[in-house]
Amino acid sequence: MEYLAAQKQKDAWENKPCDHPHLEKEYYVGCYLINFVCTQCGKEFTIAEKLEMDLILKKKRRSFS
Repeated sequence: MEYLAAQKQKDAWENKPCDHPHLEKEYYVGCYLINFVCTQCGKEFTIAEKLEMDLILKKKRRSFS
């Protein structure tokens, strides 16, 4: 998701709750940045935060199996 689009999404979303269903790499002027961004609310996540979220999701999926 492009940086400025993420910022607009974040401003429009305000402080509503979000479960961050889909994260994408963030980029600016065609270059990828270090962060990931939620396509729904525009919140930025570090690589470590994304990895932690992925592990939690994986554990939840295993518990439902």
